[in-house]
Amino acid sequence: MIENRINIISNFSELSLFLDKYKEFSQQIESHKISHYKATISGLLRGYSSLKNLISSIDKKEASNYNIFSILKISAAEVKTHTPIIRNLLDPAGTHGQADLFLSSFINKFIPGNKKKNFILPEKNEYHVEKEKPIVNGRIDIYIQSINRNKKFGVIIENKLYAGDQYMQLCRYYNYINQLEYNDQQIMMCYLTIDGNDPSHNSIDKELMTDLKCRNILRNLSYKNDIKNWLEDLISRIQADKVKYQIEQYLGTIKNF
Repeated sequence: MIENRINIISNFSELSLFLDKYKEFSQQIESHKISHYKATISGLLRGYSSLKNLISSIDKKEASNYNIFSILKISAAEVKTHTPIIRNLLDPAGTHGQADLFLSSFINKFIPGNKKKNFILPEKNEYHVEKEKPIVNGRIDIYIQSINRNKKFGVIIENKLYAGDQYMQLCRYYNYINQLEYNDQQIMMCYLTIDGNDPSHNSIDKELMTDLKCRNILRNLSYKNDIKNWLEDLISRIQADKVKYQIEQYLGTIKNF
């Protein structure tokens, strides 16, 4: 009996010693882990700080997030931003000072090949580009016409970002230009939207829309592809740095649509 008790006490002592050693060992492991984690986190923080400083240094030189259109909250303003900018670019007498660079490239890029030659005039001052042209029961966003008596044509650009189509809007525009007695080779209508969507049936009935597209009179254009690619192709040809920078800003706005 006494011998059994001694064995039990001895076993308890060994177990207690083992538990103490295990506790000590666990504490060492935890301490090692904590030191390792601290070193890792400290390294990450140093890396983050270096990266942050690098980004800040680059941003001071590039200002990649700076966009005047976003700052003024006019990126989506169809009437106050996009229509005036595009009209000014298309006007050979526009303040960009690049003569017919934008207009001639627009004609070459977006006027169908079989009628393109009819829209090229011998003199830059023979183009008249008008914004918000008033007609009966409406206004055409951008209207380009020839004032050359021997070479007449008209181009209508209807600019739609987020506003809905007005009732029979494109029908009215077509009726206006059609009454000028131009033939199909002298008329172009561009329906410009963010994604290049068709006009709604509220703006033009389906049968007339199909007919105008078949006759190469009506064409859908998009900001995301057509306008973006048109301006990107011209960047290297713009001679005025001020204009180049502003076009780059404008492209940044378009890419965020």
